[in-house]
Amino acid sequence: MKNIILLLVTSFSLAQSPWTREKGKSYVQLGFTGLIYNTIKSNGEKIENLNEVSDLTTQIYVEYGITNKLEVLAVIPYKSISVDVPSNSSETISGLGNVSLGLKYNLQDTKWKISSGINYEARSLKIDYDKGLSTGFNAATILTYISVGSSKNKWYYFGNIGYGYMNNDYSDYLKATFEVGYEIIKNGHLIFVLDTRNVVSKEDAFTTDTAQWSSYLDRQTYNAIGLKANYEFLKDKFGANFAAIGATGIDNAPLAPTLNLGIYAKF
Repeated sequence: MKNIILLLVTSFSLAQSPWTREKGKSYVQLGFTGLIYNTIKSNGEKIENLNEVSDLTTQIYVEYGITNKLEVLAVIPYKSISVDVPSNSSETISGLGNVSLGLKYNLQDTKWKISSGINYEARSLKIDYDKGLSTGFNAATILTYISVGSSKNKWYYFGNIGYGYMNNDYSDYLKATFEVGYEIIKNGHLIFVLDTRNVVSKEDAFTTDTAQWSSYLDRQTYNAIGLKANYEFLKDKFGANFAAIGATGIDNAPLAPTLNLGIYAKF
């Protein structure tokens, strides 16, 4: 797979698994993602030899159990972006990305867990029209989903499907995730991830929104396959995870390798 897409997966899959935190319990993760690229796929066309972009994200992810079946979650990303312009100083922008808030409710807490949820992703980005840069999608998103999963011995597995509604003339999309994890060593898991996003209907923002730039284009599509590794240094207390994701069927997104690192604590 020579085309690789930027995906912030260190917390995304957690947010859409069927498991919820018990009342008063919380999970807090500090995540880091680095991306460097000079090639994108836009409207079906591969565009190469662009000015090199360095896109760094620092992200806080939180889950908290309101009851034994209902949890609240939040994702706060901070972006630092630099574009290397030949014969000129680099153009930069820093600020919040699309901040997310959500609720997830456990519908069935038997061997097979079933949950449903809703996430609101705010239009909290920073835009520099003169430089043509932004720190996120120039739209708010409401994502509703249902998730089903279970575990047995050293295995766990779940899948979910959701619908993302975007305003500001951005295209709605269908999102699906499948994840399987195996405990390869005590407190250490190796995890296979399949994650897809496909446009439902093509809206007008792709051609009319001047605040877009290559990291956050409308009509974004991908079929991603990857591996994650998770290890808890203190069981149910403190751990770290790492992810690398590759993708095919990409459109309207960067083509470049990305690495994701997360450090988390459970309270």
